[in-house]
Amino acid sequence: MNIPRPEHPRPQFVRNDWINLNGPWTYAFDFGESGTANARKLNASTGFDSTIIVPFCPESELSGVGHTDFINAMWYHRTIDVPADWAGKRVILHIGGADYECQAYVDGESVGTHFGGTVSFALDITKRVRAGESHNLVIRIKDDVRTNHQPHGKQSASFASQGCSYTRTTGIWQTVWLEAVDPCGLKDVQIVPDFDESSLTIIPRYYNVSRGYKLVAKVLADGAVKARSTVAAAAGSATVLKIDDAVAWCPGNPFLYDIELQVIDASGNVVDDVKSYAGLRKVHIEGNQVYLNNEPIYQRLVLDQGFYPDGIWTAPTDEALKADIELSMKAGFNGARLHQKVFEERFHYWADKLGYLTWGESASWGCDCNDDLSARNFITEWKEIVVRDRNHPSI
Repeated sequence: MNIPRPEHPRPQFVRNDWINLNGPWTYAFDFGESGTANARKLNASTGFDSTIIVPFCPESELSGVGHTDFINAMWYHRTIDVPADWAGKRVILHIGGADYECQAYVDGESVGTHFGGTVSFALDITKRVRAGESHNLVIRIKDDVRTNHQPHGKQSASFASQGCSYTRTTGIWQTVWLEAVDPCGLKDVQIVPDFDESSLTIIPRYYNVSRGYKLVAKVLADGAVKARSTVAAAAGSATVLKIDDAVAWCPGNPFLYDIELQVIDASGNVVDDVKSYAGLRKVHIEGNQVYLNNEPIYQRLVLDQGFYPDGIWTAPTDEALKADIELSMKAGFNGARLHQKVFEERFHYWADKLGYLTWGESASWGCDCNDDLSARNFITEWKEIVVRDRNHPSI
């Protein structure tokens, strides 16, 4: 079976133990939002009657559904097979994007809920799955762009597209995947470039910590180690990696350093191995001028809305994301304002690789931010967006 969007969805945080869950799922619309009622219990489903292709939303052609009227709620189902060699590890369910309220169930039991239509999120499902066995994964979606409480960006609040508001995106619209992680593995890292001091600071977070564990961090260029550090694998224990003969990241020369992060247990065994990358660059403002690497830079930016005729919010292929940037650069632009949408991490990866400046933006249209609930919804997701994308040199 050909898996749509098969590439790793998170190039700045790659582990080898992952499973792409894109492809055919079964689904059911729930226009009456009655799926959790005792008479229905859709959360315990072992399969619905219709098929949809994830990660494309039901409004899109690529999903195989093409339903463009309002969908207040819907359900997804597929089975997941947990490899036997994942025994003893955390099993993390990643959802690259699901609009808007998303609740996941394994074998009928809830494993978590997320609010927010554009940012990626993860749910730890370890307690509900067993290595070497199959389980039923059900995902429930609620989405109503007419509430004035959820930001929807340029999705139309009317039946049809109008003005600069377009076809809606409901439900899963980015890659869904499973990942195996050591109980004391890395949860995430912040990579802070210091252009003036030619260094990268690594600030890790862990799922759990254990006495005697170490973090080994390496910075590489063309396969050669440029800097290396070993520190205790403890909360708040950061490390600074000084780089000799450092090369800056900038448009025209988007040089990226590879980063290897390994968690070592007290016996010297590698229990977690993460690949990442970073660019050494500095952005600051003096007066009314933006500076990149201490030099003024003129930004000639296109307004990129991130809509696709066949996938709507979802690019049909990874190559399409790259092509968008290449076409913009051929037209003379050196970057983009990413308008009213959180772009997927693969887009930022290509921007990093190609030397394309971006202004990251959150969807804010659709909610009254003077309203307490609306403001909470917006600010909560905006914080998640900043954390997810803070390491990209192109932003």
